[in-house]
Amino acid sequence: MGQNKQVYEYLRSTGCCRICCLRFFKGGKDEFIDPNAALVKRGFETVAETDETDDQPKSKKVKENVCIACLGLFDENQLDALVSEVKQSAAFQQYKCEAGFLTSFSLPIVLHLRQLALWFDLIERFPEIFRPETPPDFPVKDAVKIIIIHRLEQALGQPFSVDGVMINIPFSYVNEQTELLKLEDVSPGVFVKRVEHKHTRKEFITRNAFEKHFTPSAINGEKFRKHYSFPSQDGDDKCLVREEITFTGPTLFVAGRYNKLSRKLSQTPWIIDGKRLMEESVQETIVAAIAPHFGVPDERLIFSSSGREDVDVRCLGRGRPFVLEIPGAMCDQLPEQFAIEMEQKVNSSQTVVIRDLQLVKREELVHIRGGEADKRKFYRALCVTEKPVTPETITQLCIDEPLVVQQVTPLRVLHRRPLLARPRTVYKVRAQPCRDNPHAMIVDIESQAGTYIKELVHGDFGRTTPSFRSIIGSAIDIQALDVMAIDLDWPKSLNRGKD
Repeated sequence: MGQNKQVYEYLRSTGCCRICCLRFFKGGKDEFIDPNAALVKRGFETVAETDETDDQPKSKKVKENVCIACLGLFDENQLDALVSEVKQSAAFQQYKCEAGFLTSFSLPIVLHLRQLALWFDLIERFPEIFRPETPPDFPVKDAVKIIIIHRLEQALGQPFSVDGVMINIPFSYVNEQTELLKLEDVSPGVFVKRVEHKHTRKEFITRNAFEKHFTPSAINGEKFRKHYSFPSQDGDDKCLVREEITFTGPTLFVAGRYNKLSRKLSQTPWIIDGKRLMEESVQETIVAAIAPHFGVPDERLIFSSSGREDVDVRCLGRGRPFVLEIPGAMCDQLPEQFAIEMEQKVNSSQTVVIRDLQLVKREELVHIRGGEADKRKFYRALCVTEKPVTPETITQLCIDEPLVVQQVTPLRVLHRRPLLARPRTVYKVRAQPCRDNPHAMIVDIESQAGTYIKELVHGDFGRTTPSFRSIIGSAIDIQALDVMAIDLDWPKSLNRGKD
């Protein structure tokens, strides 16, 4: 205890604030929240000493010099002003998020430089306690997060949550570039390697690179001493500047199922060579109904679905699962009545119908983004044949055993898909003749997701083998195609409006 107190008194004499002293003793969370109690418990100060500081009105307190380690980051006035600004911010109050908040700090690398200078000093003065290979302090960013999060929770009455509104708190240091440039003389090889990258500015170094290359065991202490005094003798003007605080809403995910009722509607905006080919799309119809509720522009929402159908293909049955990623949402709730209104607005388009609209967690997206090869999809095709449909034709297209077909990338999508041969499994086929047309039949197909159904039918000039054409031995094509079901029980069915 005696030697630790000597270290504490030395750090205070060099100009370290109380918080930074606790950092150099690897203080815990509770200690940063109540530093006075921690200092008393560690025997570094007495209750009288801490009470004397706290009991004074702020206007009469003796102003300490700017801390040489944190450059004023932990200054009480700085912390109070930050919390007050967030609480009173009109921009923050616009968010209607029940989850709470989280913080993001941007701190200058010069704080790591100051820590390094003190680290060298402590190694020389107290070698039995501090080692070149072991960082002596609790990271400054972690400490400030603990302190600010605790104070914001009390001031805002909201919990810290990774699903909450992000409070972005940037700090800068006017002289940072000048101070960091001296590192080139200490360890020039680090900067030589970095300037090989054309997008990297020579005068800066990343935080990760600093932590990796600038430690007492990795650099020459004498060279470092020539450029950086330790402890630093900088004056009060060398302090951090807090930049404008900004806010970012949470990223939400809204899932549901859609039916496409039109054979003249693309799933996503159809634009080729800068020219729009269709006025609307499934995506835009859905987004237009959902985005306003979350206060996010339509173009920022990201649409994903379990596969896609062609423009001339309908999607029926329970529909195709989809999800909208909504970054920077202004609210994080979707009350049932609002979800119903969104569904009704989309359904009024008479081309798209949605159901089961709901908020889902990010981890649930694995259902829609993963395991595509294991999913099964069900189709109904109206097929026309060159020769009249016979009982033998129907029998040939009644397949009960899995059939593996090889599909070379179809000609119609070769402009946007790589030329590959893809094996796909057709699990079941059932055909039935049409009463009013001897050259037509209805074919139900159960196949592996990713199967090109049109090419499965007509063969694509032999690029799909076997095909229905090769099986029946005559020309056959699709007149109309519908997606009837997708073997994915997600998102959960809500049965709105049903008893």
